[in-house]
Amino acid sequence: MLILCYGITKSGSTLTFELIKGMLHSIGQEQYRLPAELVTARHKINFLESVNKGTIKRLVAAIPNDRMIAVKTHQSINPATFLLLEELQAERKVQVVASYRDPRDICLSLLDAGNSARARGTKPFSEYTDLASTVLPVQRQLLRFQKWASIRGALRLDYELVAFSPDRAIDAIEHAIGIQCDHSQAKRHAFDDAFTQKNKAVMRRHAEELSEQQAQELLRAFGKFIQHVCTKNDDRWLAAFRERFLANAAASRA
Repeated sequence: MLILCYGITKSGSTLTFELIKGMLHSIGQEQYRLPAELVTARHKINFLESVNKGTIKRLVAAIPNDRMIAVKTHQSINPATFLLLEELQAERKVQVVASYRDPRDICLSLLDAGNSARARGTKPFSEYTDLASTVLPVQRQLLRFQKWASIRGALRLDYELVAFSPDRAIDAIEHAIGIQCDHSQAKRHAFDDAFTQKNKAVMRRHAEELSEQQAQELLRAFGKFIQHVCTKNDDRWLAAFRERFLANAAASRA
């Protein structure tokens, strides 16, 4: 089985990915490096910078039936890939795990990353100079998340669940992929041994770090997502998104 871990940037996606790897390690499913022709060669982990029907089919074909391999990505998917993933997930050849976080906290984490990047003189994340510069990129990533999260059978995991209630997150992952693992070993790998790009690791940062004006501005930008995903974890809202996404794709082909 291919366990495909999509995550919004700065949503705890690396932590989720490493937690899943730790779970698999604990049941004897060693996470070996896939060949360079299957995943992005410049990454040390199994990572995809391009997700399409071809890359998914090649990955599924390369993973033996008795193996489970986790692969991470931040990329979007088109309707054809969406439908293929639904088909493969129904056949238990793929499990999609989609990581998310309150977008107000993502903005704050991106701003931290921007400050650190400029202090080091590096380019990635350096464009995030204030909260306003984070809003549009995060809105784009929320749209990507909705595509992944509305795949039938996808497992959605909130950053705060994974980071602060990891046993509950492990329970959900176990149920999704059909295993029982050593919780202690999985947590030790994710929280102690693995590199997870940890920043402040604080719950609900926005409640303490935003001014009233900033809070209102971000609520206007992200209100629907906060309500339907972060607060309600609303299956119906994502199902409605799925129908619109596929209908728009069909209309564009007509």
